[in-house]
Amino acid sequence: MVSTLVLMATILPLAVILYRVRFHPLSHLPGPWFAAVGPFFLSIICYLGIEARVMRHYHEKYKTKTLRVSTNSVSISDPDAMHEIYVAQGGFVKDDRYANFTMGPVVSIFSAIDADYRNVRAKTVAPLFAPGRLRNATQQQQIIGECIRDFMDQFRLLKEANDEVDILDLCARLSIDVVTGYLLGRRYDGLHEHDDLPISQRKHTKLSANPFVFSIVAFARFSLLPNWLFRCTYAASTWWASSPEVDRSFKRLGEYSDRLLKKTSTASQAEGIDSTDRSSSSSPMTYQGRLLAAGISPFEAKVQAQATIFADADSTAIVLATILFHLVQNPSVNKRLHDEVESPEAQNMDTSQLPYLRAVVKEGLRLAMTNPTRLTRVVPPSGLQVCGQTIPPGTVVGCAAYVLHHDADVFDKPFEFQPERRLLPSTDEIVPSSIHDGDEVSHRLLPPKKGQQRELMEKHMIPFGVGLRACLGKNLAMQEIHEAVRVVAASNILEGATTIQHQIKMKEWFNGEIIGHRLEIKWC
Repeated sequence: MVSTLVLMATILPLAVILYRVRFHPLSHLPGPWFAAVGPFFLSIICYLGIEARVMRHYHEKYKTKTLRVSTNSVSISDPDAMHEIYVAQGGFVKDDRYANFTMGPVVSIFSAIDADYRNVRAKTVAPLFAPGRLRNATQQQQIIGECIRDFMDQFRLLKEANDEVDILDLCARLSIDVVTGYLLGRRYDGLHEHDDLPISQRKHTKLSANPFVFSIVAFARFSLLPNWLFRCTYAASTWWASSPEVDRSFKRLGEYSDRLLKKTSTASQAEGIDSTDRSSSSSPMTYQGRLLAAGISPFEAKVQAQATIFADADSTAIVLATILFHLVQNPSVNKRLHDEVESPEAQNMDTSQLPYLRAVVKEGLRLAMTNPTRLTRVVPPSGLQVCGQTIPPGTVVGCAAYVLHHDADVFDKPFEFQPERRLLPSTDEIVPSSIHDGDEVSHRLLPPKKGQQRELMEKHMIPFGVGLRACLGKNLAMQEIHEAVRVVAASNILEGATTIQHQIKMKEWFNGEIIGHRLEIKWC
């Protein structure tokens, strides 16, 4: 009897493994065999923060656009599949992983799986992200312009007082002030919260909201676990990693949110409020004011406000700091950008329309990848066809920015910062070239070099996601980044600077995290 049980205990697991590797509906897809056995491989590389680079490695090893990465999960690197997955008819439904991003009784706009729930809230605040409104807010005397001016003042002070500046922390201060000042009507005041300290000490003092942000980013390492196990693991991890610094950060952000909502709730009961006044958090034109006006409870409005601080501020700061880092490492790029933004023609152009500035920003977005891993969805009953491969219903699929942004067949030298690649002609802009063939002259289209097709590059770019579920704050982030990079380039403050770190190293969790939480530059 005992021997029979032992035999069964041995045979059954082997039979399950054999089925998953050789006979499962996904067994026809290429991928490492051990990934097909269960969720362990995917969960481990997620925890270690190397998920994206490992997937890129196996996509290249197996030369495939459809890579099996778990028993019922597939990584897709074909941009032509993104329309069906993320766009058509609202895109496929988010998988259960997103339930792990809801940390309390309120489901954030980002983590919502229910499309109707999300749409009600997203449509309520969407007018705040209108391009025209954002451009107006970037004027010198408006909130975004004011934040960028303060950012540059702090940058100059730090440069004069110290030989080193942490541009990641400085960009985080700018981003949190832009998000809170523009969306919530009251700046967090990250750029000024340490004004009472001597300037020589400020480089050692970081933004008070950082521990809050870092703790939220870090929990994504467990996000592939089943929800019940995730909650247990996250609770234990939070207890283990707790510290007075983290507690103070959460407390300060909570107090900021409470003041915000108290003022907004009080004002919403008053009559005669000017709906165009965005000078304070009491305005119904703010993020939380719009939610309250739509019937959302004050408690939920507070949680949604905190969620947007994390979702919009942290990612924008990483992109902006990445761009400044590469401008320092590439003085010729910085010089060319300076010449463009200071040219007479640029003075009458919208910032986002300056060709080289746009190229610099796009290259920064490609390399920063604030969400480097897969944006996962569930294949519907109709199934999915990708590159001639059939993916059955119920399969979890997704495209990863890291894989698409580093496709060597599309981006020549994919790990290098090369804004010039964005300025090459598109296919329909290539001028016919006269080629002598003996005594005859033939006119042929000379195709773009491998990796330099502009249209293909654009198709492979997903820095903000795709479709209706794409980042709600994309326009705000782009406005801040374009304007901040323009002002920095015009000031020439980076001239003569060098980076202390040789390269940017990241943890590839769902939200990317720069290892060490710092990017420092110095002037010789």
